Amino acid sequence: MSSMYIFEKIDQWIEEDNDRFRAHLGMSGIGDDDERKSWLNFRWSLPSPFKGRMLRLFDLGNHIEDQMVDFITRSGVIDISAVDAQGNQYRASFIGGHFGGSCDGFVKRVIEENPDEVLVFECKSANDKRFKELEKMGDYEGWSKSYQWQLHCYMGCFGLKKALAVVVNKNTSEIYSEVVDFNPHIWEEAQERATRIITSDRPPDGMHERDWRLKNQTPQYRETYLGNRLPPSVNCRNCKSCSPVIDGTDAAWFCTRSNRNLTLEEQKKGCPDHLWNPHMVKADMIEEESTEDMVAYRAGMWKFHNVIASLKGEMKFTSSEMRELSKTNYDFGRMKEMIEARDQFDGEFTQIEVTDEDNTPF
Repeated sequence: MSSMYIFEKIDQWIEEDNDRFRAHLGMSGIGDDDERKSWLNFRWSLPSPFKGRMLRLFDLGNHIEDQMVDFITRSGVIDISAVDAQGNQYRASFIGGHFGGSCDGFVKRVIEENPDEVLVFECKSANDKRFKELEKMGDYEGWSKSYQWQLHCYMGCFGLKKALAVVVNKNTSEIYSEVVDFNPHIWEEAQERATRIITSDRPPDGMHERDWRLKNQTPQYRETYLGNRLPPSVNCRNCKSCSPVIDGTDAAWFCTRSNRNLTLEEQKKGCPDHLWNPHMVKADMIEEESTEDMVAYRAGMWKFHNVIASLKGEMKFTSSEMRELSKTNYDFGRMKEMIEARDQFDGEFTQIEVTDEDNTPF
């Protein structure tokens, strides 16, 4: 009798428990050249591409890193500080608090000629194939651009000139280590990229639809990334009334409708007055017919409106409904009977009233 269904359900729980709503743009991912993906993730507008198995694998990597810190600490071969006085990881942030990262710690007694020099400590794990590629190259920076940029971001934001990069083979526990010298040009370029992503109100260009990296993704992820359908999550970060606050350090988002900064939980939840960022809607915006409470669009021969919930009516749709309509490429001919039924019974297109379709049980 197979018991695999137990672990399939566990993996499903892991997927559902995974928090996709990261508060800031991370230094760990700023080295990714795909600025469209970073922009969409920063606005909580991409479904997670990771299944339970991969999330377990990432968590295993975290445990390996913790184990390495423990071994270094207890051995006393070098000095390491992995947490601050409050017991938290060392963290730094920039651009209003929206661009940040947490490093694995700091070490001393690594450089023989200058044992008091403080270095950033960063530990990664890799499978056997990737680890052997690194060993053959002997070049941590050339092995992974994302890891390279992350390391230089940490050195830059903490004002250090060197870093100790450690990689552990998940299969054999072999260790690769390398001292990396700070490159200020990478740090400057990373800040410029982060500023573009955070301050722009429209998604950058991205991968072509035939790119192999997209072909390996789920249809939901691929179509959302390409802009062919609206994001699964209706939240404040993809609403036209909300934008990141650059002045300050709190990674705040400001809502022009409520005239105040929103808490993280409020941003996740959204509100009935949500209106999609027009740059994310695959239709032509009719600016002269749009107001604070509705945005007019045209797709082919059809004209329709994205409206706040209290104005829902004939050819006027809430953001959750717009998300469903986008799956048909706004083919109102196909949707005619459903729209008529909705208007007659004052209903919704979704089975239950949700703002995040990934949580819909149907």
